[in-house]
Amino acid sequence: MENAVFFETIAHPKSFLSLIPFLIFVLLLLGLIIGIAFSIRHTNISIKDNEIIIKSFLYGRKIPVEDVLINEIQTINLKKNNEYNISVRTNGIGLPNLHFGWMRLKNGQKALVFLTNKENVLLMPTKDFVVLFSMEKTAEFKQKIEQLVPR
Repeated sequence: MENAVFFETIAHPKSFLSLIPFLIFVLLLLGLIIGIAFSIRHTNISIKDNEIIIKSFLYGRKIPVEDVLINEIQTINLKKNNEYNISVRTNGIGLPNLHFGWMRLKNGQKALVFLTNKENVLLMPTKDFVVLFSMEKTAEFKQKIEQLVPR
């Protein structure tokens, strides 16, 4: 049997104040997790005043309708169309069945992604990037955008 030459337990903080930075970190992390969960439930896309408005916790934005390549808007199924699948997450959240934020697609394009369902996805190219948005009424959305464009 070996004899212990030296033994010590972890040092305990001298006061509660030394735990404050750790508690602040935990609270900030908890706030981020709650914000992400809230964002998933409340992310939406709308058209107002010649702008497409995406409301989301971290990645929302307004896109002028004139920046959208309207003739290239389509509904895609990412399970069948691999060209638009995510290759690299550059600034976003990626979990199983949940992708939010900026991504690089397999075809090399930069994309702003809001995916919860890969089977019914709005593909909306703009001048600078592509928007992928899981939604049910993609054809109706495209029709509303086309109505805004003067012919």
